[in-house]
Amino acid sequence: MANKIYTHEHIDYLREISPGRYNDEVTKLFNEKFGLNVTDTAIRTLRQRHGIKLTVPRARRQYTDEQFDYLKELSALGLFNAEITRLFNERYGTKRTEAAIQIQRMKHGMKTVARNYWKPGHTPWNKGKRGWCADGCKKTWFKKGHIPQTWVPVGSERVDTDGYIDVKVQDGQGPRNWKGKHIIIWEHHHGRPVPSGHAVIFGDGNKRNFDPENLVLVSRAQLVRMNQYGLIKNDAALTKTGVLIADVLNRAGERKRERRGSRRRNEHPFARV
Repeated sequence: MANKIYTHEHIDYLREISPGRYNDEVTKLFNEKFGLNVTDTAIRTLRQRHGIKLTVPRARRQYTDEQFDYLKELSALGLFNAEITRLFNERYGTKRTEAAIQIQRMKHGMKTVARNYWKPGHTPWNKGKRGWCADGCKKTWFKKGHIPQTWVPVGSERVDTDGYIDVKVQDGQGPRNWKGKHIIIWEHHHGRPVPSGHAVIFGDGNKRNFDPENLVLVSRAQLVRMNQYGLIKNDAALTKTGVLIADVLNRAGERKRERRGSRRRNEHPFARV
């Protein structure tokens, strides 16, 4: 829809339905009226271009009252943010990121107890006990070569607290034995490791889309700028364009700092002596 030509009828209808509605509601009515499949972002851009404003509180424009109530309900269940995001998107057919959902929950006090297993001041049941077992221990349980019940073979997958899929790459304990699946796929596709100071991101924001074309290599400097200006989109092509924009912004910032430093040197009282 990037090259869509909007008619006067489109704009007039947009002016008619926008007051008192959220952007996603406006998008739904617009698509139903004209049989289109325009995105929320496209409608928001179109409104801004023609000065069509929403008359709803700014903090609530992207979420309806029903959606906020559902977020509160999910948060009260003690679910992790990744699970809350998944359930929310499945129910409303949206593509909210985990970061966006977490920001809204924190902003409106929707706390979850998923990680708060113990309350402050709680006394652990095994405090002061050493080598104690509930059912009695045997000295041979933990001898050399013993395989713990939590052991999983190399190649096993798990989901971390941020919703990324990790793959076990070697035996042993600790995070070094696990590696992000998206990183493994990127390195295999390109035949080289991810360079130092770089990261691999999902072009469309979907952490389950492991298509090599959806895995984008960015420097840490690019990633900071992309997060700052919202250049990570729900479309891989747009995100890759965002990488180029981040480079331009970084170069502009460097030149600005250079000019500022040069001006300060020239203003120094002994600079021209």
